[in-house]
Parts: sequence; C-alpha cells; structure tokens
Amino acid sequence: MASKVGDWLPRALVESILIVASIMLALALDEWQEQQEIQELIDRSLVNFANELTINKSRIDDVSPYHRGVYQILERRSSDPKTTSVIEFRQIMDSMQPVVLTSSAWQTAVATGALGRMDFGLVQALSLTYNTQLRFDENYNSRLRDILAPNNLQTQNLEVTIYNASRFVSDVATQELELSGYYAATLDLLSQQPIETIEDQ
Repeated sequence: MASKVGDWLPRALVESILIVASIMLALALDEWQEQQEIQELIDRSLVNFANELTINKSRIDDVSPYHRGVYQILERRSSDPKTTSVIEFRQIMDSMQPVVLTSSAWQTAVATGALGRMDFGLVQALSLTYNTQLRFDENYNSRLRDILAPNNLQTQNLEVTIYNASRFVSDVATQELELSGYYAATLDLLSQQPIETIEDQ
C-alpha cells in the first residue's frame, strides 16, 4: 500500500503545483490586460482633452478681439445714447458672435470612469476649466436674453439698455480672457502627462 502511495503522490504534487501555477499565471495575465485597457482609456481621454481644449481656446481667442471692438462701439453709443435707434442697437447686438464650446471629452471621461484613474491635480484643473466654461455659456446666454427682452428694446428704455449691454460685453470679453488662461494652464498640465499606449495621433 505504501509503495502505491509513493508512486502517485509525487506526481499528484507536481500536477497540483502546475495547476496552481497556471491559475496564478492566468490571473496575472488578466490583471495585466485590465491594466493595459485602463491605461489605454486614460491615454485616449488625455488626447481627447488636449484636442478639445485646443479647439475651444482657439475659438475663444479668435472671437475675443471682435467682442472688445463691440464693447468700444457700445461705450461710444452709451456716452450719447440719443443718437442710437432701437434698430441700430439691435444690429450691434445681433453682430455678437456666440462661441460654440464643446465638452464631449469631459462627458466621455465621466461616463467611462477615466477621471477616477487620472492624476488628482489634473482632474482638479480639468474640472475647474470645464466648470468655468459652463458658467461662461450660461452667463452669456441668460444675460443676452435679458438685454434683448422686448421691454428693453423700447425707445424710452434704450439708454439704460445700451449701458447694460456695454457692461455685458465688457464682462464677456473679460471672461473670455480668463477662460483662455484656464485653457492654456490645463493644456500645459496635459502636455506633461505620459501617454504610454497611444502612438502619435
């Protein structure tokens, strides 16, 4: 009986060790693949952020000088509002060029959970930048809508309306400069992030 046990026991031990080793190897391989997928998700998110913020900054930088010019026109009209008709004022305001700023990279990173895997300082900068962008959009649309309300476009109210419009456009130009600064700072942080799994895109 002892000889029979001696025959199969070493083989059983070797087989058990091989089975455990193969399981451990499979688990390690799965973990490595998962880490590679996570890193690829992070890298793609970083590239998307860089592309989107570069485009948004370019759009802001392009339109900002024009808005400063509109502000100067309104300031001149505000000093002598009686020379401006409702139609002329409306034409000036209609010439304002709203900037289309996108946030799909942020929304995608939130939806995929990529933000939770990124550097905390970078996520803070991205959050601040996109929140500032959102406030800019909301402020622009709501204040412009208020200024162009029918009651404000009455001749007797035009003097106050021109003044308020001048302040609004001045604030827009200031916020555009601020937002451009946030874009530049965040893009600088993004440029310092290592991208491991994506070649030049």
